[in-house]
Amino acid sequence: MKPDKSDKKINELISRAIGRQRPTFDFNKWQADHQKEIQTYKAQVKKPSDSVESSEIWRKIMKSPITKLAAAAVIIITILGGINFWPDSPGNRKWWLDPSAAWGQEIIQSLEKVKTLVYRQRVASVSDYGNAKMGVGWEQRFCSENAYRRDSYDWRDGTTVINTQWVLREPDGRTKYEVSYEYQCYFQDKTGGRFYSDQMDSFRWYVGLLHKADRILETKFFEGRECVGFEINAGKYGDNPESQFNRIWFDVETKLPARIEKHGHRSSFDAAQAHTVIHDQFEYYTEVPADIFTPQIPQDFVNAHPDEIRDARKGQMTFADVPEGLKDQIVAAMKKAKTMVYQQGDMTVYSSPNAWRYDYYSADRLQKSEWYVSEQYDTGETGFEIEDKVLRVVRTTVDFDSRTYRISGYISSRHPMHEIVFFAGLVDRADRILENRIIDEVECIGFEISAKKYGDNPESMIHRLWFDADTKLLVRMEFEWETDKPSKQNLKQQFQRGQFQWDSDLPADTFTPAIPEGFGTPTKKVQ
Repeated sequence: MKPDKSDKKINELISRAIGRQRPTFDFNKWQADHQKEIQTYKAQVKKPSDSVESSEIWRKIMKSPITKLAAAAVIIITILGGINFWPDSPGNRKWWLDPSAAWGQEIIQSLEKVKTLVYRQRVASVSDYGNAKMGVGWEQRFCSENAYRRDSYDWRDGTTVINTQWVLREPDGRTKYEVSYEYQCYFQDKTGGRFYSDQMDSFRWYVGLLHKADRILETKFFEGRECVGFEINAGKYGDNPESQFNRIWFDVETKLPARIEKHGHRSSFDAAQAHTVIHDQFEYYTEVPADIFTPQIPQDFVNAHPDEIRDARKGQMTFADVPEGLKDQIVAAMKKAKTMVYQQGDMTVYSSPNAWRYDYYSADRLQKSEWYVSEQYDTGETGFEIEDKVLRVVRTTVDFDSRTYRISGYISSRHPMHEIVFFAGLVDRADRILENRIIDEVECIGFEISAKKYGDNPESMIHRLWFDADTKLLVRMEFEWETDKPSKQNLKQQFQRGQFQWDSDLPADTFTPAIPEGFGTPTKKVQ
């Protein structure tokens, strides 16, 4: 699979049930290992203070092959969680804190009455260098017992459907029909789609995972509904890294899942960021109009995969045989650095984890300085919304020519290291490996990358990246492209970033804004 195609499916891959290998719960083994606790629990539910109805619920739970697992999982939460995890003090009778096995069963039974599920998927990009951004594009998903539909909304405006996918259960298996309105094409194959039974398995699995929860989150309102959440580190199951964690939120009133969050999934395209996937706006129906799941293919669309149309527009792509693991070494080396300095034309850039600075020169005279300093921010104790993760950056600009300064706060500003690491992460997509070269007395390995490998950049745009052959740190970046407006000058435009210094000893006040005495704020011009 081509690297540029693999990233296309990231939303589909990370929207499946979390974890590559779904762990199973061996109820019989658990029962054999916990006879003492089970007998204690049975004795408690038979006490005079318990109602006959409560005992009847217990018998029904243990007779049901479906609810036995959910009930057992909830009992495990009660036993293993301890008093601190499931407090049971007078006056505190919130159902999610109650040690009764019934609430897990109720969730499963309620979900089994549902025939169709509708929900939204959004993806937020979380930079390694502080700021986060909720994607504009999103997906609406419809799941029934025998059909699935997904409407994808444009990443540029969030209002236009650019792709619709239907998956139907047919005699010879599942068949996917997909229409791309962006590329005016359609195709079908035998893959993909999550019917409601698949989603139900995912919900049931989540309920069975609650005994692994790291903490119960404070209640929070989503879309006007009060919800309680459970946070689970994904490193507790499968082969997931410790950096991934998940949250599932239940509606306090209905006890139905209201929101699922999957945090910390690394981007396969941008080495400087991770993704947070959010499933929300859950709607549960017994019936929906049948035509929702009827494929509608415009008559003038061509029978082709969107990737084929896009590749044809971009032209043939080539990929060099980059040694496996080299990109990871390069990215790791730069992420380890605490400070960075480089030159770009008449500008000097200084960077640290929480602040950066641009100095603009004319010849040797400093004309302007800009400091960007990130303020302390709180990620919040509960759910992920973009306002919980935003890093506020304050910009201070000093203009030495006009003897003025300006201070302004920004909701989001791209850290220079993010861009540097992004380009370094493209190494495994290089068109060709360049011959080693000596730059600034350092032996360097080089890569040439066509910018058409990402975004909608023209084929004429080229990047060349040079790294220290020993340390794998960046030494020089070269950018070259053709202007689309012919003039008497050379059509080819280019610039470079060079003279990189990594982890150099910078003065302590490098990232502290300094406003010279006598400088004032700029005055508005009178019309």
